[in-house]
Amino acid sequence: MANPSDLPVINFNSLNEKDAQGQRTSASLSERRHLFLSLRDTGFAYLKHPGVNQTTVDELFSHSRRFFAKPLEEKMKILGKMDKGRGPSQGYSNPLQLAHNPKTSDLKEFFGMYRDDDIEKPNQWLEDTESRAMRADLVRFFDSCHGVILELLSAVAEEVGLPPETFHSFIGEKNHFIACLHYPATERESFQTRVRSAPHTDYGCMTLLFSDSGEGLQVLCNTGEYEYVPRKEDCAVLNVGDLLSRFFNGVLPSTMHRVVEPPATRSGDSQAEIVPDRYAIAFFGHFNLDLLVKPLDALVSATNPAKFESVVAGERVKARVKQLHVAGHSLKEEKGSESRVTSVSA
Repeated sequence: MANPSDLPVINFNSLNEKDAQGQRTSASLSERRHLFLSLRDTGFAYLKHPGVNQTTVDELFSHSRRFFAKPLEEKMKILGKMDKGRGPSQGYSNPLQLAHNPKTSDLKEFFGMYRDDDIEKPNQWLEDTESRAMRADLVRFFDSCHGVILELLSAVAEEVGLPPETFHSFIGEKNHFIACLHYPATERESFQTRVRSAPHTDYGCMTLLFSDSGEGLQVLCNTGEYEYVPRKEDCAVLNVGDLLSRFFNGVLPSTMHRVVEPPATRSGDSQAEIVPDRYAIAFFGHFNLDLLVKPLDALVSATNPAKFESVVAGERVKARVKQLHVAGHSLKEEKGSESRVTSVSA
């Protein structure tokens, strides 16, 4: 992988641009190819104008700051559980409350939600005016991101000769997950034994990550070194998940990444001992729970045999989440791993 700061910028507005006859323009076809090649080469891209109302995104960051500023006992009223069947927990989660070894757990806390009209497994919400407003904005954000993922899947499907709707029914359950993430301010020396998010790949289909001005996201390069992915204005960071990589027989890699301390400044003694808070909002696109995931026939041949065994989407995600958020590190690399780059477990 090249330096992540040089990741291609994909203009989402151009992906489905059509002319007066309803045909995709040359700019649209070029951008769709650009998207596929970026994900093929790195598993990551910047997505400019990412199909989500910026006012809603700004409001969500305001909601997040107010939510995480609440007393711990208030947030613990909606503490998430790891036994709800899908994987990530609904409600408030804090690795200090879940990890086997809190001393090495991630330096973060988050609020998580699934589709909000699921009666069998309802999301958890605090009962106050602010929480009701946060809920309404998150539901709008959820629906917008689902539409973005549909368009991105159409584009990558067509680039390998598949009908654009190939993956649409695979995410019809809208089993996606939103995590409003808070990385609390901490002493810089804390990072000698802990990180804000342990090295991992994402587990499902595709991820859209929206960040505030705080830095710290790093992606593992082909050199074996982690490099920072700086925030770009009006862009989300897009990356491929494990299960989409399986469908593509590894053509689209699921790349290791982590969140650590931001780059040190060079302003004399102001190389702060306290690293400030950082906020992020992640939309994890996921496949239907019972979907059997295996390399697509179109990407398997005698000269390019299947690199992965079949797995059930929901079961695979649960196993990965439990390992990361409870044990505190990703699953050990296995034969046929989705990740193109071998990682060192945390």
